[in-house]
Amino acid sequence: MDPGTGASDLPNGILLNSGRNALRHIVRMLGIKRIHVPHYICPVVADALDAEHCELLRYALTDDMLPAEIFPKNDYVLYVNYFGVCGLKVDRLASLYPKLIVDCAQAYFAKPKGLASCASPRKFFGVPDGGVAFGVEAATYDEDGSDARKEYLLERRDNGATPRGYELFHRAEASLDNAEVLAMSQFTKTCLSKVDSRFAKKRRMENFAYLQACLPTSFPLAMADDDVPMVYPYMMDDPQLRTRLIQQKIYVASYWPGVQNCGDLPERILPLPIDQRYGETDMQRIVEAIISQGEGV
Repeated sequence: MDPGTGASDLPNGILLNSGRNALRHIVRMLGIKRIHVPHYICPVVADALDAEHCELLRYALTDDMLPAEIFPKNDYVLYVNYFGVCGLKVDRLASLYPKLIVDCAQAYFAKPKGLASCASPRKFFGVPDGGVAFGVEAATYDEDGSDARKEYLLERRDNGATPRGYELFHRAEASLDNAEVLAMSQFTKTCLSKVDSRFAKKRRMENFAYLQACLPTSFPLAMADDDVPMVYPYMMDDPQLRTRLIQQKIYVASYWPGVQNCGDLPERILPLPIDQRYGETDMQRIVEAIISQGEGV
């Protein structure tokens, strides 16, 4: 999955039109009829599996973000490389379950592990759509188009964060909900071919290290050498901290609020931004904003 060392790199897997459809392609190619899936996962995964008539067997996670149960050895198991920092957990599970499928939507740069894996480049780069499947054979699909989905990217480029851009973003997201499995658009391929992956990886790791030194987290980090995080998973004590940071124009996402049987994990995780658009000054501002609220001390 690692796109390489510099610009003009495309992932070397099967290029499709979304991460969820990369998973659908894997299910089709392997003929998966039932699979163990964590409760703590993006709801669109269930939609993707339902679309392929694949039965979900839900499982809980331990405090270490590992499955809370032991599965039959030859069952299919889906595991998420959460926030791109669970590479060693992936290694452990791959040694136990030969039919492990790894969801790398949050771990774009991780090397393919398990029987198969899928990734979502738009979680890491400014592309409107796209997904990558690894470990299975290719199939012939028509090519998707990105014209309707790229509007929000152009709006942000030209005018910054605007209400119109936010509306266009949600419209683009909705267009992926029922999209058929198609090949990645030429527009998205062109955008990805221009990514400087070496710079992106270096900057993300630097930003992550800065936050880790200043804001220790109780999230169980177990990073492999090739892990490049999507965010810094800070475990907050104050449930209002997210809102206060957003008010200070520090954008922090919410991963799967309302997902059931996950305890307080969705509410406590504060995914701090570390992507390549930011530098040390931005990280310092984040740290100061959190400490000023009585956290991280």
